[in-house]
Amino acid sequence: MIFFSEDGKGLTSTSANYVANLAKEMIRDIETTLSELKLYSTTVTLINGERPNVLNEGSDDDDVESVVSLLHRSAEAKSLIAWLREAIKAKERLLQEAKSQTLAEYAKENGIELREEPKKGEVLTEDEYYASKSIDERCRYYSLETLAATLGKAIHPGGEFADARKELQSKGKKPHDVEGTGRDTLIYTYTPTASEEVVEDVYFRLQQQYRDVQSRLNSMKFECEKAIKESEVAVSTEHAKALAEWTNERRLLDVRLAEYINRRTKELASLRIRIPQSLEEIYEKVSGLGKKN
Repeated sequence: MIFFSEDGKGLTSTSANYVANLAKEMIRDIETTLSELKLYSTTVTLINGERPNVLNEGSDDDDVESVVSLLHRSAEAKSLIAWLREAIKAKERLLQEAKSQTLAEYAKENGIELREEPKKGEVLTEDEYYASKSIDERCRYYSLETLAATLGKAIHPGGEFADARKELQSKGKKPHDVEGTGRDTLIYTYTPTASEEVVEDVYFRLQQQYRDVQSRLNSMKFECEKAIKESEVAVSTEHAKALAEWTNERRLLDVRLAEYINRRTKELASLRIRIPQSLEEIYEKVSGLGKKN
């Protein structure tokens, strides 16, 4: 900000660039003058001795003395150019920084805490649901689960009791088996040792018990699934509400940032480049060239 005046007086970037170009022209003229400096005169005379002709006049003492002032003026003009060019770059940099300012930078400068986007909460798990139950209820669930698995395994195809029942029915239809021939023939006879009625009664009682246990177990599992679904709905609802609030908050901050950038760029665009006191004299001389033009 050292390049800019606080009272609104000074040069715009366009005017500063114009003055810098005028200063370049001044330097070019000075350099031309210095390059053409000759400290001697040149004359030419014909061999017949006629009056000599002067080709060029050499610089006199005053011209030589002026070299000091010319060099100083050139240095001052270069200093003016350097000042103006750096001021223009500084203004452009400030404008660029203002236009590219992020919301995070704006919030930090203004002491605003930016909340992170709300994350979705954790949904109740099956383990957490049963962990929340009393010891008796959890024990009943594990007991029902174990009993249902045990009964189901016994009465379903491939189960111990189901296979024994099926084999009894098979032997009842075919009570004899014959192996071998002749004198080595063996006859196997299968005689039921348990009443078929009792077996059927036990089998269907086990099926009924299995259905009852499975029904109670399914009821408990349904309550668990219901609690998990309710948790999912509650978590989703809470997240949607929090996200809506966060989005609205960010939208308001984005509007404030846009307003700030607009205001800031206008302020920076109106900044005037000041001329330091040490460069005022050369500035007046350079500006005078523009007025003459």
